[in-house]
Amino acid sequence: MSPKYILNVILLVSLLLGNVKAISSELITDPDSTTSSSEEAAEVSVLNSNLKSRMLNYESVDGNTCLLDIIKDEVIWWLNPNGTLKEGTKKLAHKMYLDLSHGDLKEDIELLHEAKSARKFIIWRIEVFSAAYNTLTAVPYKTLNSMRESLKFLSLRGNNFADLIPDVEAFGRFLNETLLETSNTTQNKCESLFAQNATDLFDRECSIYFKNNTTSAHKHTSGINYTDYIRVLKDRYDQLGKTSQSIEWARFPKLPRLSELDISNCSIEYVSKDAFRNISNLRRLFMSDNKIMTLNHDTFYHIQGLQYLDLSFTNFLTYSYQLQLPTLEMALSLIYGLKIQQNVFKYLPELIYLDLSHSKMTRNSAVAFAHLSDKLKFLSLCYTSIPMVSSTIFKNTVLEGLDLSGNPYLSYNIIDDAFDGIADTLKYLFFERSNLKDFEWSKSLKNLQILGLAGNNINALSPTMFQSLESLEILDLSSNHVGNWYRSAFHNNSALRVLNLRSNTINMLSNEMLKDFERLDYLSLGENDFICDCHLREVVEVAASNNKDADCSYNLLNYSQKSMEQELLSAANTLNIDRKLWQSRYIPWLNKSYSNIKEFNRVNHIIKMRFLSENFKASKCITATQYRMEDSDVDFTLKFQLLDYEASQYYCFNNTDLLQVDELNCQMRSMTNFTEQLHRVTNTVIAVIGSILGVCILGFIIYLKRWHIHYYYSSLKSAALLSSASKESADNFTHISKRDPSAVYDIFISYCQNDRPWVLNELLPNVEETGDISICLHERDFQIGVTILDNIVSCMDRSYALMLIISSKFLLSHWCQFEMYLAQHRIFEVSKEHLILVFLEDIPRRKRPKTLQYLMDVKTYIKWPTGKGDAVPKLEERKLFWKRLRRTLEAIGISSKEINV
Repeated sequence: MSPKYILNVILLVSLLLGNVKAISSELITDPDSTTSSSEEAAEVSVLNSNLKSRMLNYESVDGNTCLLDIIKDEVIWWLNPNGTLKEGTKKLAHKMYLDLSHGDLKEDIELLHEAKSARKFIIWRIEVFSAAYNTLTAVPYKTLNSMRESLKFLSLRGNNFADLIPDVEAFGRFLNETLLETSNTTQNKCESLFAQNATDLFDRECSIYFKNNTTSAHKHTSGINYTDYIRVLKDRYDQLGKTSQSIEWARFPKLPRLSELDISNCSIEYVSKDAFRNISNLRRLFMSDNKIMTLNHDTFYHIQGLQYLDLSFTNFLTYSYQLQLPTLEMALSLIYGLKIQQNVFKYLPELIYLDLSHSKMTRNSAVAFAHLSDKLKFLSLCYTSIPMVSSTIFKNTVLEGLDLSGNPYLSYNIIDDAFDGIADTLKYLFFERSNLKDFEWSKSLKNLQILGLAGNNINALSPTMFQSLESLEILDLSSNHVGNWYRSAFHNNSALRVLNLRSNTINMLSNEMLKDFERLDYLSLGENDFICDCHLREVVEVAASNNKDADCSYNLLNYSQKSMEQELLSAANTLNIDRKLWQSRYIPWLNKSYSNIKEFNRVNHIIKMRFLSENFKASKCITATQYRMEDSDVDFTLKFQLLDYEASQYYCFNNTDLLQVDELNCQMRSMTNFTEQLHRVTNTVIAVIGSILGVCILGFIIYLKRWHIHYYYSSLKSAALLSSASKESADNFTHISKRDPSAVYDIFISYCQNDRPWVLNELLPNVEETGDISICLHERDFQIGVTILDNIVSCMDRSYALMLIISSKFLLSHWCQFEMYLAQHRIFEVSKEHLILVFLEDIPRRKRPKTLQYLMDVKTYIKWPTGKGDAVPKLEERKLFWKRLRRTLEAIGISSKEINV
């Protein structure tokens, strides 16, 4: 509470005390006396003028927004702020709506006539009805009774329901009202009602009329002072019986389907439980901007299914309320606020949303919050002067959103365990403009996502201040006294994405501060007293490289818009608080900052290359660029966007000069960065070119060895196909080897039938007939009754070496080709590498199979000498051939005697 406010209140009370004293003397004076002087009249006139000017200072709108203020339009989705029905409501209701707002209708009968005229068919059932901002002085009973079977949504906003309670205390509140001029119409009306013994004499207008005319020779009031007049009225009320409606404005018919009621701004002073007796199925009640002095313990007794209750801006006395001279009671109510009796909320077990924002309360009213519903999720107590916060207040709730802003005395009365009971559920906490310094009470809030601390008295950020807030995503520290910090303050807040440091006392960006900014997506640093350095300009350049439209922020923060056309009961649990908070508090800044950053880019010729996309959203919402800032010891990678960039607010001091960020001369830094970037680009180009050259060289080598590679692949493939067959064949002949251990060959000969003469006439006499070397020939040594494949595999496995007699006819033989593949298989899989290739003739390369070419590349081969045409080879050549073959056999462990040619 500001000193100016306190001074005004003290002055107001002093004036009121003097005024009450004067009026009290008036009451004890004989009404027939005429001893008042012109000086007294002048004094009263001056007093009235002063009070009028004082009351103008107590307007209800203070310019500050609270947590639940931002979702009111979504909660009361069928009604505009001016009381008219929304177009979306009309479409949804489909011929079940009726809007008679702003019709200057005063009487219920007039409203009923208009309602009937608006209906085209008798069967037209009204579900949504607005009679807002007429001049009704009471609930239109007859009109509502005609809609009793169908009415669901009702607005009576902006009417004047300020009728008096018929008792002496209530009338006493108006004894000090300024004398009003009365017309003949008023005179006739009031005298007629008085003559008929009507209870409407309790009307404010008539009570003031008779007060002004107590000294006249009226036949009803002659010789009676005003105190006696009040007593007479009270006696008449008692005679009528107290079973009638105690508050005339609140006489509702039975409305079994009514679920939402708006009676905001109706100048309501008193509410009793009977007011809601006939609307017991109410789920949402909007009673903001009224003048209620007290909420009795049973006020909501008949509407225990209520889920949303709006009591914001309650008990604000303004000059527009027709109080030219308020009583002492009203002034004290202005000072101490709304009185909430202890068990008020005990009768609201289904309550989910409670809005008491901007409603000043008495100190004892805090006790009532100990009985809050165990289903309560959102509570707004901002600007309520709540005296203290303890665990008792929130222990039974499941609060997700809480607003305690605007309570400066609350910071001295927070019990350390105050929030322990809601630590697992609380996600949104606003504690702004409350003179906060200490944060010991926040240690238990591990699930808190949004924290508003703007306008407090925070001077420094320590590493432990927000350490326990592991889930924190948005933090508002604007308008505090935060200076530089040199130890990381947010190292444990890995989820932090938005940080508002606007309007603090930061004068430079330290390394630890930049380190804390690395995780951020949005940052605000405007209106700080920076000392000019290039880090500040770099921060703006980071934002310039990541400038995105404000709509993109919803995608970034995973906010999604939910449907507005939802059922009432489910709507209370699904209001989009996240999106509304972001939209109301940050989007206006972000839109302006987006335009200013674009101008910064244009002026500084910063162009970001983008590839056009068919998806416009993708091209507009660019991906954040990692901007690298290199300091002497530390490198920082930043990717945030500025929330509030404006050139006039991002300034710095250069000795005695005040410069804007875009005026900073950072050419040397730019040249250094350019050199470093050029060096990095050069290294990158060299690495890329080297990689390309390496790939080209490797490709060329692969091209040259393509046949070897292909052959190797084919060999592996063949080996895979033949491995199963070879293993089965080996198993089949295992018993043979065991029965006849001497049946092992030195050489397995593979040849075609056309080369049989050479084998018989040349090979066998010179190799086998010596008696030292055993040769396996298929026509002699294959087992009878066994398949050819099994015989080939078995004999090869029982032979120490293989010899291929290759000729052009050999290459045409199917079995010879198969035996050559088996030879390759022995090399790769069986690890038997003793292979001898004997060429009886030249085989051109183009006719060589890939298998043969590979074997020629990996094995040394020998060629049988041939004469010209069909001539027999020379003797010397034949001797040389058998000599070389002998050496080959000896080299692989097959010994023989001197070979005879």
